[in-house]
Amino acid sequence: MQEWYLPITILPALGMLILSTTNQMMSLSNEINSLLREKCSDFQHLISSKKLKQLGLLTRAGALLYLASGIYVLSGILGAVLEIDAFYDVPSLLLYLGTIFLFLAFIILIIYAFRTVGIRKLQFENNHKL
Repeated sequence: MQEWYLPITILPALGMLILSTTNQMMSLSNEINSLLREKCSDFQHLISSKKLKQLGLLTRAGALLYLASGIYVLSGILGAVLEIDAFYDVPSLLLYLGTIFLFLAFIILIIYAFRTVGIRKLQFENNHKL
């Protein structure tokens, strides 16, 4: 059995994750804009393509974070209204579902981070050939 307030207490942390992800999306979008403002070289086109895929990852992670937040709120509200004493009640199942979405978002953000380092290495190697 879960206490009704448990999912609600997670919301501030989720808000910070959403804010961070949104800031990364805006920064990445500005980078892509600056690359695509004029006609690109082949290398810039390659980097732009990789960064667009990165933006897609951040968008998916953000959507999962928003979805988890909504599900946590719903879980808390239903937990307070229904007051059921079962391990597999609707509020608990929603809490588990929200947690699954949260972990999927974490996995996507980890993939994003590793790919970002790969893109930076590629840019470094291209711009600083010995």
